Amino acid sequence: MAPSRAPSPEPALGVSDALAPPPIPTVPASPALSGEPVVALEVAGFRAAVLAVPIGSTRARPVVVALHGNFDRPEWQCEVWRAIVAARGFVLCPRGTPRRDVPASWDRWEYRSSKAVRDEIEAGLSALRARYANFVAEGPLVLIGFSLGAIYGAPLVLAEPARFPRVAFIEGGLSAWSSRAAQKFRANGGERLILACGQPDCLLKVKALGPELTRAGLPTEVGGTAKAGHAYDGDVARVLAERWDWFVAGDARWFD
Repeated sequence: MAPSRAPSPEPALGVSDALAPPPIPTVPASPALSGEPVVALEVAGFRAAVLAVPIGSTRARPVVVALHGNFDRPEWQCEVWRAIVAARGFVLCPRGTPRRDVPASWDRWEYRSSKAVRDEIEAGLSALRARYANFVAEGPLVLIGFSLGAIYGAPLVLAEPARFPRVAFIEGGLSAWSSRAAQKFRANGGERLILACGQPDCLLKVKALGPELTRAGLPTEVGGTAKAGHAYDGDVARVLAERWDWFVAGDARWFD
């Protein structure tokens, strides 16, 4: 008969083992924003806006508001600026109201007033945040305005520089800017201004106005071409594309 053997004692816990913290649970990565890159956004009280979505983002992204011109379409604006902004932010393109002097099949739009534009922007931002929640960053907006969008956008940005500190106006809105306006805009939170043109007269004006605004304390970049016509794509849009990093400098939300 084999001799009995006492059970082996349990190993004693050392002090370091007893005080060791529990393992840290693995936190799953945030899901990437998925879906279509351009969508219709239902806006309470207004026609549906067009929205370019930063597909693939895993964090909150800032917002560009792009205002179209007279006899224009928000789809066209979002197409152009989405190509520049890419997945760095949302591009919200308010629709406005239909032109009543052409057949509805032409699908052309306008804005009625600066106040109407402001109200539509507010409603559009509420709809954007409701739909995309945590993917929409808090903080100031970028505003891009073409032609009528620049004309009606100017009173908005000059009234709230801290909310719209970075502004790009194309083929419009020039009369709103002066040395005094630039100083006031800058003193109240304005950061950067881009003025772009596609026609000779406009280009001459911004080439004179840009240095004046910069001397007044508002960093301003200008450019474009005399051959594009009353347009915002192509060589005119390139003014913004080539200056984008300068345009959003100092706002960490735009940089990964």
